[in-house]
Amino acid sequence: MRSIRLSVGTAIGSAALLFGAAVPSAAAAPPVQPGSPITMGGSYCTLNWIYDGTGSRDGVVYAGTAGHCVNRTGQAVHLADAALGDPIQKIGRVAYINKKLDTALIKLNSAARAQAKPAMAGHPNIPTGVATAKETNLGDVCQFSGHGVGFHATEVTQQRRVGVLASNNGKQHYCDGAVTPGDSGGPVGDVTAGNQALGIVNTVGVYTDGDIPAAGEGGVSMPAFLADARAHGFPVKLRTV
Repeated sequence: MRSIRLSVGTAIGSAALLFGAAVPSAAAAPPVQPGSPITMGGSYCTLNWIYDGTGSRDGVVYAGTAGHCVNRTGQAVHLADAALGDPIQKIGRVAYINKKLDTALIKLNSAARAQAKPAMAGHPNIPTGVATAKETNLGDVCQFSGHGVGFHATEVTQQRRVGVLASNNGKQHYCDGAVTPGDSGGPVGDVTAGNQALGIVNTVGVYTDGDIPAAGEGGVSMPAFLADARAHGFPVKLRTV
């Protein structure tokens, strides 16, 4: 039986004093995409996927993050210049939060919609679709892209981290791999299952699988997230590459 000890992956704002932040170029607006760093109210997290509204939400564009990253609906969300960095652009406001699933949707403003890109940062071929439990297997390669503290320092460490799928029942998943606070809310792709979207980073930490210690991330799987959003009046579909 797996015993899980996971710590919430929200970075503490005061820790920003320990890390320098690079100044972005003003030449072009940064993309709003899976793996982008965001800040809101002193917390620092990562965007997951881009979603298009359907039905009653047709024409609305959303991005996702973890529910513990935000405080309330209507809260402003900004792109950050780095993990634990400064806000550089308001991209929208929180439209929906499910604290139980630990998920949130951000309604993008007009400028951010123009900057929205579905591809995971560093991986133009992800996501091709939504990974179901039947399509995934233990040992699949999990792809991360985010701004976990420490890994935020270089583009390589932000975007080139991979893990190994430890479980997925279509509602929750776990991947063994290198993730830290600041990666919360970020995307998890399943490379082995055809570069599909597996889920969202909700927790980071260590756990034991039997007597074997491991470290990684756990979070909601995409089918469960999409079903929950639809059930609460936010019918959305994953934007794919």
